[in-house]
Amino acid sequence: MAYVIDMIPIHLAVYVVIVKVLGLNPLLPELHTAEQAAKAWEIRGAILACSFVVWVIYCAISELSPWRGTYGKLAMGIRVRGLDRDNHRLNLKQVTIRNTAKFLSAAPCFLGFIWAFFTNGNRAWHDSLSETAVAER
Repeated sequence: MAYVIDMIPIHLAVYVVIVKVLGLNPLLPELHTAEQAAKAWEIRGAILACSFVVWVIYCAISELSPWRGTYGKLAMGIRVRGLDRDNHRLNLKQVTIRNTAKFLSAAPCFLGFIWAFFTNGNRAWHDSLSETAVAER
């Protein structure tokens, strides 16, 4: 749910930049040819990819903040912490590894994120690689 809270404004902002600033429209009014349909799907894919990249950067900055997480995590009453001791703040290395590894978690159909539902401690691949966990505030 924290992901949804975070991604809606990010996705809308990226959409506005791509449509209004760059003039690309993923909802082409006339999709008469396969080429036009392919172009529309390319634009939609670019919006999703850009949104994910912006989200990862936003997460990295937020995890280094005093809140230790994004606004979505704050709203859900959770935070990101290191595993080496209770309430440990993340260092730059952990944040870099955690957020870079989110691309690995997402690549195979978001399997790395889904993995958290089946592991002890509910840790996704990027949490395991960075020695972090999401915990209640």
